[in-house]
Amino acid sequence: MEQVDEPALPKLRQDLKVLETSAGEDGSKRWLLFDPIQNKYFTIAIDTFQLISKWDNNKTASELIADLLVQGYELDQASLDVFIQFIVGSGLTVTDNYQGVLRLINVGNRNHRNAFKWLLHNYLFIRIPLFKPDRWLSKQLPTVTFFYSQLWQSIVFLMGFIGVFLALRNWDVYITTFQSFFSKEGLFFYIISLIFIKSLHELGHAFSAKRYGCKVPSMGVAFLVLFPVLYTDTTDSWKLRSRYQRLNIVLAGVKVELYIAMIATFLWSFTPDGVLNSILFMLATTSWITSVLLNISPFMRFDGYYALSDWSNSENLQPRSFAMAKWYIRKRVLGLVEEAPEYINRGKRNFFIIYAILTAIYRFFLFLGIAILVYYFAFKVLGIILFIVEIIWFILLPIYKELTIWWNKRDKVSLNKNNVISMLVILTILLALFIPWNNKVYLPAILQVKNYADIYPSKDAQITSINFKSGEQVKKGDVLVTLNSPVLSLSIEKNRQQISSIKQELKKNASSREVLSQSYLLAESLVRKEKELEGLLELKNNLTMTAPFDGYIYFNDSYNVNQWVNTKQSILSIYNVDDLKIRAFCPENRIKDIDITSTSYFVSNIDEVDTIEADIYSLSQVSTPYLSYLELSSEYGGDIATRNDAHKRMYSEDAYYQINANVLNNNRLFKMRTKGTLVVSGVRRSVAEIFFVKTMSVLIRESGF
Repeated sequence: MEQVDEPALPKLRQDLKVLETSAGEDGSKRWLLFDPIQNKYFTIAIDTFQLISKWDNNKTASELIADLLVQGYELDQASLDVFIQFIVGSGLTVTDNYQGVLRLINVGNRNHRNAFKWLLHNYLFIRIPLFKPDRWLSKQLPTVTFFYSQLWQSIVFLMGFIGVFLALRNWDVYITTFQSFFSKEGLFFYIISLIFIKSLHELGHAFSAKRYGCKVPSMGVAFLVLFPVLYTDTTDSWKLRSRYQRLNIVLAGVKVELYIAMIATFLWSFTPDGVLNSILFMLATTSWITSVLLNISPFMRFDGYYALSDWSNSENLQPRSFAMAKWYIRKRVLGLVEEAPEYINRGKRNFFIIYAILTAIYRFFLFLGIAILVYYFAFKVLGIILFIVEIIWFILLPIYKELTIWWNKRDKVSLNKNNVISMLVILTILLALFIPWNNKVYLPAILQVKNYADIYPSKDAQITSINFKSGEQVKKGDVLVTLNSPVLSLSIEKNRQQISSIKQELKKNASSREVLSQSYLLAESLVRKEKELEGLLELKNNLTMTAPFDGYIYFNDSYNVNQWVNTKQSILSIYNVDDLKIRAFCPENRIKDIDITSTSYFVSNIDEVDTIEADIYSLSQVSTPYLSYLELSSEYGGDIATRNDAHKRMYSEDAYYQINANVLNNNRLFKMRTKGTLVVSGVRRSVAEIFFVKTMSVLIRESGF
């Protein structure tokens, strides 16, 4: 039988560099294998380091294993195959044969075929390098050395302390400065200042990396969900052995923005009102707060993530955490007995699991928010496509893949305590979701008196008497307040004199034939003046305020006798506490579930108020577009989503129908409107059915083009 020659080992590229780095998490020595062409670092342990040091391109795999065995290093063929697959797949070998060229062609074709998949993965974050700043940074580094000194930090902290102190003293002025942004000029300067501060943020990363001898190959712009943000490539910082130095590079951008914020707060107190003052306000508050909140988040791969990785000494934090969390969930839910992805102490294992769970929750809401964002900001067809891509690719597909793994491992799972408990929990959740056990509909509502009136003066006048005290009960027709208007009295007296004069003229004309023709004109004028007098007397009578119905009086104690009042301010309010009504609002998707003949009750937001039984007597047939109760609006902490229209009216985002109900039992005096919830019995529906109906209504509403 003809013997087949074993091929030689693949040739490692000569430009690769092996650099010693910080110790591993277990204290063992580690090295970095640096690929200058791809600008990538690969962390290797002592076994891989020794294998590379003994690598001989002219030998076969069997010869290398035999040589290592002679030198006291044991290596099996499977481990060597894994290493060869790693170096070939990572592009660390020399391509000088047909098989190597064919492999590169296949990789290129695969990348070409997966261009659409690449776009799906990367449209959330795409990098475009614009500059190669390394040489310029080296020249400019001496000029920025002062900004890393202790003296500079002390100056900035002192300015920040003074600035915050002055801002707190002028807090009312400080928080109103934001109003200057509501103009085209303000928006322009806001964008310019934002670009300025973000540029300094990235220069902070770049110069800090350069101080520690790292190379900065590129700076540019990245598109985060098609929104441009600046970035700096500090990959070379991985070669640093000191975690403290790497942490300084990661946090340098945030430090720069904090320093700018403190300086801007200080300068804000000494600049006059205007655009400059508004820009300083933005630098001191809005910009750095949003930047810090974004950059320190450890759940996305920004500054906070790398800072947490260095602080916890956890390289590849996210993939390792996800692997550990999947292993833990499979163990707890399925009772699957498998080895952990890696052997680490219990504290770090728990840290990985908690971090992965929090990241999954954060990403779920993030991707859901991004899906809604792209739907509303893109034109409708593109928005629908991107929304579907977001939901399927980033939320449903990972869940499907994990469930597929569970199904494939079903043969390894037997009935045990963990999966029995899991099935009971899942069954309980499903029952709670799909069984229509709840027939209660909870509606935002207002409890108020039926008869309520604010009483305004009919004319600017002076109070002459007040015949009651605030809180006193009065009867219909009781005189409450009398007013006097000197101007009105003067007009009445003047009108009476004119009437008397006209009557005297009529008597004279009656005795003279020559002026008899003027009598008709005088008579017409007399009628007009008498009607005018009747109107003036009616106005005077209206100055006497009487109770329109039985009830209690609320009177502002700031009003006194002889005080002047105007028609724009109510002097008093009257309400009948014995007759109450409830007004509730039902969303359109629950209107068919309500049984208006059933017993309902009102639950007040005030803890001291007992539950009040109610009787529904009417349900509007058309929706109420505008909301007249501020306390129910989302803008004031209510449950009904509203927005202001062009006329400053509160327009409800969804369709709501008004429900009116009478109060059946009440042993408490309500002097003002009370916010609460009207609980109404209705058709039993499950939570899943309600969610499905709500979702379908939204889809139908948004399906129109």
